Amino acid sequence: MILWSCSDQEYDDYKKFAEGGEINYTEKVDSLKAFSGKNRVMLQGIIDADPKITEFRVFWNDGRDSVSVPVNRSGGVDTLSVTINDIPENIYNFQVRTYDAEGNKSLVSNVTGAVYGERYQNTLYNRPVLANDLVGGLLSISYASMDLTTGVIGTEILMDGQSDPIFIPIDSDKYDISNYEVGDSYKYRTLFLPEETAIDTFVTDYVSYTPVAKPILENAAIPFKASSKSGRWGILENWTTTEPVLVHGGYGGWDEWNGNIFNIESGWGASAINNGKIYQTVPGVQEASYVLNVLIRNTNHQLSDPGGSYFVVAKG
Repeated sequence: MILWSCSDQEYDDYKKFAEGGEINYTEKVDSLKAFSGKNRVMLQGIIDADPKITEFRVFWNDGRDSVSVPVNRSGGVDTLSVTINDIPENIYNFQVRTYDAEGNKSLVSNVTGAVYGERYQNTLYNRPVLANDLVGGLLSISYASMDLTTGVIGTEILMDGQSDPIFIPIDSDKYDISNYEVGDSYKYRTLFLPEETAIDTFVTDYVSYTPVAKPILENAAIPFKASSKSGRWGILENWTTTEPVLVHGGYGGWDEWNGNIFNIESGWGASAINNGKIYQTVPGVQEASYVLNVLIRNTNHQLSDPGGSYFVVAKG
């Protein structure tokens, strides 16, 4: 024999629960998820057992806001989905119930979801470009790294006259574009997903670039090439050498010793070099500021020596 008793309070609670007879519940939404978006959120869940369900309702802001969505059951596993638009940027707690035609409802399914908007947008910035190197029709774009916690996923490049952008993922720090025409422009922007499963991609404003072609000096590094030579000395290929430099039997500027170097040398039995020049003209140079970097491997020239030696860049 089993005896059961309850307090007066427990009995009152039971009467409230049982008042009006048996309570019928519809199936509760399972596997409820929230997918963040830009001033919107998408909710998804599944039902698989209750054929009587005719709608589900979503409540938020402590029940002050809600939306109702009709359900057409397939008889199997159905995915319930709704996108709630035009809601302010915030973190929300959503409650979802299913209903049948008689008004019976399910127990509550809860999910928390974030909605992103202007505040998040204002934290975003374009991926910094370290260099736009345009050499011989090849444009090499170098990018800086970024904080991945911002949600950055990559950049888009849109070429002048093109409608389809080129996507460069964030794990690529360099991108090459061949057959790039001098004077052409491109614009780029950076893309962000605030969460990995977000339904909207945030983008920065476009920034435009017109890369400047790098002037290229031909035959400008060891081992230098000679257009002609005699013994140790020669004349540099691709360079114009003036007469005063040719103090070694009609040759000068190219030196076979020490690995085929660029060398202007007088003395040691050769005549002094007065106003001698070795130069090269680079065509098609755009209006811009340039820096010429020259590495001097060795010299015995002293600042106190009469005259002087100079490296000069001049506008032609």
